[in-house]
Amino acid sequence: MKTVPFALAGMAAALAIATPILARDTARATDLFQFGGASGYAPQGGVIADRSGTVFGTTTLGGTGPCIADAGCGTVYALSAPAAGGGSWVFNKLYDFQGGQDGSFPRSQLTVAPNGTVYGYTADGSPGAVFRLTPPMIAGQPWAFKVLYVFTGKADGNLEAVFSPLIFRHGALYGVASGGASTACGQFGCGSVFKLTPGSGGGAWTLRTVFRFAGGPESGEPNGIVGFNEPGPLYVSTSLGSGAVVEVSPPASPGEWTEQVITRFDRDGGGHSPSNLVLAPDGSLFGLTNTRAGLVFHLTPPAAPGAPWTRAVIATVVDRGYGPASLAVGPAGSLIGAIQGDFDFFAGAVFQLTPPAAGGSWTYAELFNFNRFQDRNPINVVPGRRGNLFGVLGGGDSTNGSLFELTLP
Repeated sequence: MKTVPFALAGMAAALAIATPILARDTARATDLFQFGGASGYAPQGGVIADRSGTVFGTTTLGGTGPCIADAGCGTVYALSAPAAGGGSWVFNKLYDFQGGQDGSFPRSQLTVAPNGTVYGYTADGSPGAVFRLTPPMIAGQPWAFKVLYVFTGKADGNLEAVFSPLIFRHGALYGVASGGASTACGQFGCGSVFKLTPGSGGGAWTLRTVFRFAGGPESGEPNGIVGFNEPGPLYVSTSLGSGAVVEVSPPASPGEWTEQVITRFDRDGGGHSPSNLVLAPDGSLFGLTNTRAGLVFHLTPPAAPGAPWTRAVIATVVDRGYGPASLAVGPAGSLIGAIQGDFDFFAGAVFQLTPPAAGGSWTYAELFNFNRFQDRNPINVVPGRRGNLFGVLGGGDSTNGSLFELTLP
């Protein structure tokens, strides 16, 4: 293990300067689909959009599975744009979970490969199962569902405390698992990074644990993972203690993967428990820390190998509800995210952070407040193909959740 020092350059200034809040509801929201019954409901996993603009997601409940009477086992769905302008979006339920080896009650965001294949996992009440949904050759035919790997909860760990989407790299899947063989973090282990590789000729997929966290100063209890194509490193946010962000790198030649601790959090002005990591095209990292208001941090990589990364707080998300719930790269280099509501007094909102033109601070804007919407509590928000944003609402007093589109000004 190697620890990389970090610099807190600009943190004091970033915390002292209030980011300006622009006029609210500058975006226009459209309700695209209301969940309920066989289509599923309680969409707690968020959404993801592919290159064509189709939106994919999961519902924690609903469908036709036998898990709970009249409540199903959860579903996977797709929402496709209308063929002609002004038409209705088309909802397509791709799979009904059955509560067997395929699992039940999915809560994680899906991953869409460049060829349109969808990957995800279930882990509610079990160690977890990774699945694949392959699009049909002929439009309108069913998608093909397959379980790729079922975790045992032993040396391979489990996915019960993980909410981060898988990473697709050249046909393989990478992710983080809780627990595992190490006992340094207690009887449940410190967590690991795994790789799932398909067998030749369509054979069984194989899981390999490429890195095990050891606890203590080496960090542990991973909660999220991001990364680009091989052979670059993966970046993991961890929850042990006050949390850390670490870099896990594959060997240049046959050997072991290695860890570098980029930054540790210590409940100072920078917050604690980092999550929702975002890897920007320039190699820098953004994420959220767990405070009442919610802080957005920026990690800038060093110009020279071995030099410290720079950590700075770039925004404080308004102190309402339960704070920021998601973060993603938005249009024109911005960051977009959802603020989770408190259900009774604040229904949640979508925000945007715009980078400064040269120096200065990031600009914070609340794009839309859901207080006047039938549904509430946005789970996440992602950019679509034409620059608009898509997201999912968890539900309301008498509703089961919905999919929405935000048209930016």
